[in-house]
Amino acid sequence: MCARFLPLTLVFLLSFLAAACVSVSGPGSTPGLTGPEAILARADQAYSRGDYTQASTLYSQYLAQSPAGPRQEAVLTTAGLAAERAGRYLQAVQHYQDLTSRFPNSPYARQASLRLPDLYLVTDRPAEAVSLAVRLEAAEKDPGQRAALKLAQARGLWAQSKFHEALEAFLAVRNSSPTNLRTQAEEGVGASLNSLTQPELGEVVRQYGQSYPGPEAAWFLAYQSAKVGDLSTFQAQTQYFRQYFGSHPWTSRLAQLEANPASARDMSVPGIGYSYKPALSAPHQNVFQTAGGSSALPGQIAVAAILPLTGDQSSRYGQDILAGLRLALEGSGGRVTVLEMDTGGEPAKAVRLVQEAAARQDVLVGVGPLASREALAAAQTAQQVGFPLIAISQRLGLTNGRPWVFRIFLTPKHQAEAVVRYAVQKEGLRELGILYPNDLYGQTMLGFFQAEVLRQGAMVTVQDSYNPQLKNWNEAVARLTGGQAVRQASASYQAKTNFKALYLPDSASVVSQILPQMAYNDVTKMVYLGTSMWLTPDLPKQVGRYLSGVIIPEAFSSLSQRPEALRFREAFRRSAGREADQFAAYGYDAGLAVLTALSAGAADRGSIIRLWPTLTVAGATGPFSFDPEGDYLIEPALLTIEKSAFKLLREAGVR
Repeated sequence: MCARFLPLTLVFLLSFLAAACVSVSGPGSTPGLTGPEAILARADQAYSRGDYTQASTLYSQYLAQSPAGPRQEAVLTTAGLAAERAGRYLQAVQHYQDLTSRFPNSPYARQASLRLPDLYLVTDRPAEAVSLAVRLEAAEKDPGQRAALKLAQARGLWAQSKFHEALEAFLAVRNSSPTNLRTQAEEGVGASLNSLTQPELGEVVRQYGQSYPGPEAAWFLAYQSAKVGDLSTFQAQTQYFRQYFGSHPWTSRLAQLEANPASARDMSVPGIGYSYKPALSAPHQNVFQTAGGSSALPGQIAVAAILPLTGDQSSRYGQDILAGLRLALEGSGGRVTVLEMDTGGEPAKAVRLVQEAAARQDVLVGVGPLASREALAAAQTAQQVGFPLIAISQRLGLTNGRPWVFRIFLTPKHQAEAVVRYAVQKEGLRELGILYPNDLYGQTMLGFFQAEVLRQGAMVTVQDSYNPQLKNWNEAVARLTGGQAVRQASASYQAKTNFKALYLPDSASVVSQILPQMAYNDVTKMVYLGTSMWLTPDLPKQVGRYLSGVIIPEAFSSLSQRPEALRFREAFRRSAGREADQFAAYGYDAGLAVLTALSAGAADRGSIIRLWPTLTVAGATGPFSFDPEGDYLIEPALLTIEKSAFKLLREAGVR
């Protein structure tokens, strides 16, 4: 197998390739193999004949099916090389990261680590490139390799607009590197100079004088003036350059600029038109291209439903999401289909399924999973392999720092923020209180509530808690109401309180016991802020008489008269033979998000994640978008209670 490998362009990668030339399945075709071993044999054969795209796909399939199979170090190494040469840089990163984390002492791990900084640059992760290159350089003994790592640092700094730091790093490479890196470093020096302001360039001139890059900085002072058409400054800078650097080779370029200032845009000078991304061994493609993806969508597109469909207690919700997703994608006329991928509620299986979906060219997006651990594992993997994922989960921080991960779910945080906004902005209430269970959930909700009240410019005038295990709220209620109730017979009597609205983030059963206690302590007229847990049929009947005002958020309201909601409810009733719930609506809206992006011109996985934060989707749950972190952005429907029944207070709208 090794003798048939084609040479790679980078010298140090040749040694990496040589290390990878271990037999991972045996030479040639291997009759009689089945299952994962047969896939591995086909992957090796594709690699040896130079079909790196096919090889990359097959290696990923093998690794997904046999994550603990034999010869993993060699397979991961060759899979990374195949992905690089196929231009699947995100997939190459995944394989190399897996190799270095699982087998840090492997003979292949060092070379994989050395490849990663450049791959991070190509995939638009410059901060990670700088961080890793600094660590590797500190331990590296080979001068040539140290220079290559310093060059990666310089490029990463430049990409983060840290031009002064980048200039110094490029200079360090230029002054201590072999010829092949020296030229690249000088390009970077020019790019850094071209990005500095005129006062900053003046500082460089004063610092370096006649030494490199002093004259070059002076030249860029003149060049920038010509480029923006500031001819008087250009003439002054030209005179300065001729006076002090008249013998510099770039003097001829000044003459060209004097004859035609517009030629500045097309001039050939180190650094002008610079790209910080290095030339890798494989042809550079769209940096957003992902594992198994392509720069243009195939004719048939699939959305992977990565959901608990059997086995787990959440499978009934997974089935609802799947039904809603299928219903939405019927609107594509058959172009977009659903690929069912059952996680069984297992985080490890969710990881494998995300990897399998990412390795398929026809799969554009994943939808799911649900449960906290499962959703987090899938989100981490989707981010690693560069696969767009719409999670249907309320796990905290799921999308943070993961640009490939999005969420559709009205989380407890969203709910707390929505009721506070309405109370302050629509009801004009400025003094708000909270009574919460003293457990992890209650403390978390307290934080959400306090933060939103502060954002709205209002005040939390009282906060108190109770032990949820004791199921006795008398003391907490007495503290809230001042403990001096006169207990008037008239329900119209209202004790004085220093809050105009009270947030009760607990279940309907708990709230149905707290509200009578509030009335017993003479609080008969109060705006109560609730959560979706209040939405049980019995609550209005049990305690409706105690509610002079209430604001309750709802993820998907059966009371909504929005045309999109009415159409969805009717279509779901016809197709499923039952009423739609919020999970069916979430699946439907995830499908609409995909179709909306395609209609807006999404052409690959990268463009779909760039488009989503710019679009508004007319969903069944309401018009929504994704915020810059990929989280669900909506003003949810709000309900109130009148005459012992829930009533729509506000339709869902754009936030």
